[in-house]
Amino acid sequence: MIGTGSATSSDFLRDLGAEPVPYGDGLADRVRALAPDGVTAAIDLHGTETVHAARKLGVQDDRICTIAAQVDGVPAANGANATPGALEEIARLVAAGRLRVPIAASFPIEEIRRAAELQAGRHVHGKVVIDL
Repeated sequence: MIGTGSATSSDFLRDLGAEPVPYGDGLADRVRALAPDGVTAAIDLHGTETVHAARKLGVQDDRICTIAAQVDGVPAANGANATPGALEEIARLVAAGRLRVPIAASFPIEEIRRAAELQAGRHVHGKVVIDL
């Protein structure tokens, strides 16, 4: 698995089991160097850069997914189009220890503005949780 991020995200990506690759110009070439036999699938969690790099690497649109943007021909994943039972399956995997969801910070609802500001910085390593 290859994960893209800033230079400061490298250790975090390694901890998740990914080989880190810096995003930015030349992304497809850097990924190709790490995966000379090709890439079979991609998910873009921020913008469209990974989508475009995956296409350059020959990944078919139906094997690319994005959660943060809409790209013609590429499926989007979000709560509105989740398959029935998906949330339950994710909860089962978390409970079984097979899926880890890193929590970067947790805030009471009264501090939602502070949580939003942290998330807006775009360099959070994990989820920002609002306690209701």
